Amino acid sequence: MSSPEIASLSWGQMKVHGSAKIYKDCKVWPGGSRAWDWRETGTEHSPGVQPADVEEVVEKGVQILVIGRGMSEALKAGLQRGWLNLDIQ
Repeated sequence: MSSPEIASLSWGQMKVHGSAKIYKDCKVWPGGSRAWDWRETGTEHSPGVQPADVEEVVEKGVQILVIGRGMSEALKAGLQRGWLNLDIQ
């Protein structure tokens, strides 16, 4: 099973194939999607994406992870901090 594709993207609006919702930010995984509320994990532009943000989608079966940095590329992705070391079989 693959993750739903992003149907359209514009400032503050993301549409995902198979969902009637319009997201500001979202997470997608094989078979689903949901709104990504940064407040859940304390995500801010800096220091950026938190490990818990990634862990959720990996647990749902994601094998290839794409982290968007936003329209202005202001969101840090954590790669420079070295915590994103996934061992996916």
